Amino acid sequence: MLSGYSQDFVAQDKCKELALNQINAGSDVVFTAAGGCGLGGLQAAKEQGVWGIGVDSDQGYLGTHILTSATKKVDHAVFVTIKQAKDGTFKGGADSLFNVKNKGVGFGKVSVNAPNRAALIAKLTAVSKAIANGTIKPPVK
Repeated sequence: MLSGYSQDFVAQDKCKELALNQINAGSDVVFTAAGGCGLGGLQAAKEQGVWGIGVDSDQGYLGTHILTSATKKVDHAVFVTIKQAKDGTFKGGADSLFNVKNKGVGFGKVSVNAPNRAALIAKLTAVSKAIANGTIKPPVK
């Protein structure tokens, strides 16, 4: 696994350069978590014929080179928060945590070009369930 930091959330050229360097070093997949800058990394993946993984929202609209996306389900978080405010259970002055268990994060559509697509979807679903029920504990930093 290769990693790099653009130190920028806007300049797409910086993320593209990082991704190109990683692809040249052997990366088969580019996962960017850098806001708009990440679009440059995903473009590099497309140009070099490797997979990209989107972030925040389902970025599959960028093309079939997007294997899937790590999604933040902000719409769900807003809905839950409004429902809590409406029914009197909202606790102000504290952070709310949205995760796999309460459907606050997940994965997007899987590319129609993904090898063994059905098996990949089944694996992603199984891992999501294992995280939700505590069988798999992601590292916390």
